[in-house]
Amino acid sequence: MMNVDEKRHYLNRYPLLIARIDRLTKQSRINADRKSFYFDEMAKTKQLRDSIEDAIYGIGDEREREILAQKYLCGRSLEETAELLNYSKRQIERLHLQALEHLCPT
Repeated sequence: MMNVDEKRHYLNRYPLLIARIDRLTKQSRINADRKSFYFDEMAKTKQLRDSIEDAIYGIGDEREREILAQKYLCGRSLEETAELLNYSKRQIERLHLQALEHLCPT
C-alpha cells in the first residue's frame, strides 16, 4: 500500500506522461523505421496515464475527485482549485490530503 507521499509522486507523473506521448507520436512520424518501438512505448505510457485517471475517477467523493483532477490532470495549484471551487485554501488542502488517503492506485 502506498503512503501519501508515494501517491503524490505517482500522480505527479501525469504531465510527464502526456509530454512523453506527444514526443513519441512526433518521433514515430519522423523515424518510420522505429515506428513499432515508438508505438510500444506509447502503449505502455498510455496504460500508466489511464491508470492514474482511473485511480482519480475511482474516488467516491465528488469533491475529492474534482480536487485531484484539477491538481494532477489539469495542473492547477491548490490555491487556484480553491478559487475555482469556491472553498478556502485551507479547506482544499484538507480535502486534498483526504483524497490522497482515499486514492487506490492500480
